[in-house]
Amino acid sequence: MRKPLVTSGIPGPDDGTEESGGHAVPAACAADGFLKFFAQEWTSHIVLALARHGALRFGALRRQLPPGLSARVLSARLKALEAAGYVERRDLSGRVLHVEYSLTASGLAVDAALARSESLLSSGMTEIGRKERAQS
Repeated sequence: MRKPLVTSGIPGPDDGTEESGGHAVPAACAADGFLKFFAQEWTSHIVLALARHGALRFGALRRQLPPGLSARVLSARLKALEAAGYVERRDLSGRVLHVEYSLTASGLAVDAALARSESLLSSGMTEIGRKERAQS
């Protein structure tokens, strides 16, 4: 069984340091894998679209996203999100292919965290801008 993309490279609780050439090197931050995963282009856009519009078919989801996103990349990101447990893929096919994508509980939690981060960044960015102008 494959390790989820989000946790690959994240140290366990007993991994405080790693050995590198005889020297102890601090282990990576526990959030590194998560942040790298969601830093992939379009990943957070997909989560946002599914959070705002609920379950969507592939074409409808693609229409909710910026036009620069190719079908191939959207498909790859959806597969990665599904493998990581953030997106659920439901096959409702009868005579016609019908697949819907929606966020899982974990996906909804990520959307909430991203919304809080966005709020924090927007208020923090104005503070950073003021401090930079004051120092100039």
